[in-house]
Amino acid sequence: MAFNIENFKSDGINLNGARPTLFEIVLTSWPGSTNVAGKKVQLLAKASSLPQSTINEVEVGYFGRKIKLAGDRSYANWAVTIYNDEDFSIRNGMMNWHQQINSTVPNLMTAGAKPELYKKAITIRQFSKMGSIIYECQLVGAFPVVVGPITLDWDATNQIEMFDVEFAYDYWQGGPQIPDSTSAPNIVEIPAVPGTSPAPSITV
Repeated sequence: MAFNIENFKSDGINLNGARPTLFEIVLTSWPGSTNVAGKKVQLLAKASSLPQSTINEVEVGYFGRKIKLAGDRSYANWAVTIYNDEDFSIRNGMMNWHQQINSTVPNLMTAGAKPELYKKAITIRQFSKMGSIIYECQLVGAFPVVVGPITLDWDATNQIEMFDVEFAYDYWQGGPQIPDSTSAPNIVEIPAVPGTSPAPSITV
């Protein structure tokens, strides 16, 4: 079809585009955390991603040729970059989580053997430019597999320390219905854009 910028404006990027800066990470408590650390994650988690999902392929051979069939779904690890404040509350909390999953010297799991005692839910929220939640997903059964290093450098002036945490998790779920077993759901109404279908409510 012929190029027409008006079609792009009216039917393509007609909502002005989702912005990668408008997000928050919610992880309120975990083994070895404090109330301060749980509150600061929402404020100091500076970079991350919406998680990916992969359906693996199964190759089946026949007379020297192969066809591909749909296999099982798998989930790659998910990472978040966090600012480090001088109280080290998030950093220490993550290291305590690691310690309770597998302690350094006695090689014990002090958080408890049941997975629900050390695996937690992490919520990722994307906001519109008007401040409404437009997308939300939850990592189910997450726990840290890597607490990354903090770089120290005499030449790194006018900077704040950061570190990465990589999580393994069972699966993620997203969309208008996010079950929450710990509290009653809070329904957030997303305002409908004039000329479009009503937006769905999101359970948060």
